[in-house]
Amino acid sequence: MSAQVYDSGRRLAIGAGATSVHWIGDEALFALSDGAVLVATREGETRRIAAHDGVILSAGLHPDGKRLVTGGDDGRVQIIAPDGEARTLAELRRWVDHLATSAATNLIVAGVGKEAIVFQAEKETHRFAYPTSLGGLALDAKGRRLAASHYGGATLRYVLTADDKGVALNWQGSHLAITISPDATYVITGMQENALHGWRMPEKTDLRMDGYPSKTRNFSWDKRGRWLATSGANAAIVWPFVGKLGPQGKPPLQPGEREALVTAVAFHPSEEMLAIGYADGAVIVVRFSDSMGMELDEPGEGAVSALAWSADGKHIAIGDEAGRGAIIAV
Repeated sequence: MSAQVYDSGRRLAIGAGATSVHWIGDEALFALSDGAVLVATREGETRRIAAHDGVILSAGLHPDGKRLVTGGDDGRVQIIAPDGEARTLAELRRWVDHLATSAATNLIVAGVGKEAIVFQAEKETHRFAYPTSLGGLALDAKGRRLAASHYGGATLRYVLTADDKGVALNWQGSHLAITISPDATYVITGMQENALHGWRMPEKTDLRMDGYPSKTRNFSWDKRGRWLATSGANAAIVWPFVGKLGPQGKPPLQPGEREALVTAVAFHPSEEMLAIGYADGAVIVVRFSDSMGMELDEPGEGAVSALAWSADGKHIAIGDEAGRGAIIAV
């Protein structure tokens, strides 16, 4: 069985490691480790935009949905238009490790050291301080609540309220990544010790999801919030979030088991179908209804580090740490 990239895809030489990829209309924008943004069409044509002096550490869609917001190790937050225009939103003098954006509230939040800096309509409005350096940032679907992970747990705040002291979600250890369920009922973190921790709101009920051979850095919720797919094992670990207790006492699904570790996961925008990228560069897609799997790309030289579906779910963009990319019609 040949990989789908040869039948219905285009291989891309992206020239540097991909740190993330985002679709704007019919184009995929790859944030790269050399500071550039590579814009690729579905037909495989590419153009490069100089964005940062150094690695792009974080990226997200601008609230207008027409541009990309990027954070770099040069301390800048940049706004990048697909036509090549790049301009600076802020110079923060420290690594911009995290970005979260929301179209619903016209927000961009940058995570720098122990601070989350809030911009509304591209103007800085206030900053939130945290006890230790941030591990991750996430906004809920309505763009109203900001979850930040750090040592000792996470903090949940109303992002537009500058003096909100926050709800503390305490759990010992280092929390390196964070996500909020689509209905904002669950806050889940990826921990230093190869486990997930979660809280069910509003009671702050603790959830523990462990057994991973490696750290979880990549999450993807399905559209309805019934499943959370995670990286960090030899299959995608997909936890069920139905019923009152969510995943407690329920085994996860484990689609796409291979020798290599899973490094990236991305749910299809409308169907129960999951794309899974691996440490050896391979990518497959699995359909939940019949466990049908299809190879999208074969192993290469670097781990898959960027994976995203187009809004219509007809194409997927893939990038790895070795500078190999692809756009595939699925």
